[in-house]
Amino acid sequence: MGVIKVLKKQEIEASLEGLTRQYFAGNLKRPQKLPYFQSDDLEIGITSYDGFHSEPVHIHACAVEYQYMISGRTQYMDVETREVFEFTAGDFYRISPGTAYAQRAKPGTVILFIKVPSVNDKTPLTADQEVAAWLEEKLKTVRTDYYHDPKAPAPNSIRPAAAVAIVHEERMLMLKRSDNGKWTMPGGTLEFGESLTDCAVREVREESGLEVRISDVIGTYTDPNIRIAYSDGEVRQEFTIVYAGSVSGGHVELDEESTDYRWIALDQVYELEMADSQKRRVKDVVEYFRTGQKRLG
Repeated sequence: MGVIKVLKKQEIEASLEGLTRQYFAGNLKRPQKLPYFQSDDLEIGITSYDGFHSEPVHIHACAVEYQYMISGRTQYMDVETREVFEFTAGDFYRISPGTAYAQRAKPGTVILFIKVPSVNDKTPLTADQEVAAWLEEKLKTVRTDYYHDPKAPAPNSIRPAAAVAIVHEERMLMLKRSDNGKWTMPGGTLEFGESLTDCAVREVREESGLEVRISDVIGTYTDPNIRIAYSDGEVRQEFTIVYAGSVSGGHVELDEESTDYRWIALDQVYELEMADSQKRRVKDVVEYFRTGQKRLG
């Protein structure tokens, strides 16, 4: 009689807390948090990176590795040829035995892996200066904005986001993004367990070091023809609420998402280089602070 056994999602997620890897099946030599299915034929498991991660140079003598990208972005360097391969969500790839490689991955990367057979044949190798420097360099996210562009890729993501117009004495805080070099109001995407106003306050704190009070809604922006494509394969459809906020504490201290900031006069803010979608929001912000008019759309 056949038998069906299961590892539930909750078990898997709980087992990965504080760890980057758990096995579903294999011939394991050490215990792990997650129950697994014993197998000499293959190993199956999952890697999940909450932060930037790099895997030192190594080689497998006889095992074949198969990998499926569930989310995020990773790069592998073939150490012998120095060729770099990049994989994003939905990609499936194979690494042949005898391939010496190094790997690095951005936060949020999740990979399902299969190794055949289940043997401990991993041999660490010494990285030279070039490879060591490559492993330490974090992957940079590249962002491309599309504004009513017929060539824009199809969206595959909608993530509620908040932005905050912080205006003091007719001057507005603007940040210069590190992923596209353009200027924007501080803001970011909603996380589980928080309201959108909580999100707005948190994102301003993380991106600028400032504490803010939210006082009003300036506009809603949900145009399906405004999209943002990221280098990890995500294409996000616009969904942003812009709030009015005032500084209640702190001082400006930028995180890695920005390279510069300015307190710029409202009548000069248009001189900054911005994405077209950001220009529309900034125009509405200026109108709001002068007339009180809001945008819904």
